[in-house]
Formats: sequence, structure tokens, C-alpha cells
Amino acid sequence: MITITDWGMLSRALSLPIDLQLKRLLLERRDQLGGDITDIVRFIVVQPGDSLKALELALGFNIFEDADGLAFPHPGFSGRWDWLASHGHTFELVLEGTDDFTHVVLIQNSPMQNRLLRALCLTFAE
Repeated sequence: MITITDWGMLSRALSLPIDLQLKRLLLERRDQLGGDITDIVRFIVVQPGDSLKALELALGFNIFEDADGLAFPHPGFSGRWDWLASHGHTFELVLEGTDDFTHVVLIQNSPMQNRLLRALCLTFAE
């Protein structure tokens, strides 16, 4: 898992051997946001092999449980995110409701990705 909270961390992340389409998406978001992102947005890149527990710790809550206590894949489950989109190669999950900053979770769409996480994204992505 890669956490990016400033442009220096983004530069280091882009030097890692990560998916080229994911790199393009990160660069696109950098260009859209422009200035300093410190204390404004936190990018979390979830790669195949990353644990769900690590994602929960990074976000501060479990994305598989809704406000009513229902857990995905319960039919009544309703995610707590503001937006979940598929870019084909990557899912982008945005959580604006945090007190500190916006979380942007980028999840690689790969058969090697955690099955439950990928199923959640495939079920709800626009």
C-alpha cells in the first residue's frame, strides 16, 4: 500500500515499479489539484497483495461496513464513500466526509487484487 500526502511522496511513488496507467492517473490528479495537497487530500494506492486490515488502518474505518452496521455483500449494504468510479485499470473511491482531509483510494483492477475488495468495486463503481 502506498500513501501519498504531499507532492514529494507522489514523486517517490512514481519512481516505484507500479502500473503505468495508475501512474498516469496519479499525474492527472496532480495536474487537476495543482498546489500543495498537504492537509487537503490523501491518496491511498491499494495494490494486489495489500491486506484489508492495512486499508482499514489507513482510512480509520472499515469500508465494508456501512453506517447501519451492515457488511458487504449484504443486499442492504450502502457504502460510506462519496464516489466510486471505474477507470478500467483502476477503481477510484473518494471519501470527502472525513474531518481532516479527503481520501482518494486508488485500487488496481486486477484478478490478483483482494477478491472482496474487487467485488465491492465491481458492484458499486459507476
